[in-house]
Amino acid sequence: MDPFDVLVGEDITGWTRDEIVKVFLEYSDGEVIFIQRVKVAAMYSTFLAGLYQEITKIVGPAAKGLILNAAKNGGLRAGKGIRRRYNRERGELTTDKAFAIAKNMLAIWAEGFGWGKISAEMGDEIVIKMVNSFEADGYMRLKKEPAKQPVCWTIFGYVWGLLEGILNQRFYGEQTTCMAMGDDYCTLVFRPQ
Repeated sequence: MDPFDVLVGEDITGWTRDEIVKVFLEYSDGEVIFIQRVKVAAMYSTFLAGLYQEITKIVGPAAKGLILNAAKNGGLRAGKGIRRRYNRERGELTTDKAFAIAKNMLAIWAEGFGWGKISAEMGDEIVIKMVNSFEADGYMRLKKEPAKQPVCWTIFGYVWGLLEGILNQRFYGEQTTCMAMGDDYCTLVFRPQ
């Protein structure tokens, strides 16, 4: 079974972690390979939060923009790659199908990699809600007091880029709630430009 065919051909948003791992991850010789091509690795949730704190000490508030932009570029590459392959192998990717594939990618990252529990809705804007964001968790474990601004910089940037790449559309994005600030969940909102 080709993982790409499953990603673009099935609704996996209700799959368990074991089902996702079985199809999308390979374990071999100390490596974890995602969709037969990209090496991935797990780390403590506090690792990124600590890294963000250290970068912020060095460059100040620009740290958020640097991290957000790097994550967005990673998501953009992934989204454009999926779109190109889909168009080449299956024909023109529609907006509804692209959003369904994006939701599948989010399910893989949520269930397979522990990003948190993620749901996505598309209307006039795209709203992503996360419970148990690993970035918010890392912040809360290190800081012990509520954040003054949302802290899910990597998740936010990656999702933003993924959506722009796979939907072939520019968005204005913002994180409007964050568990690290005391909210019940983290919310990412993307509006077409």
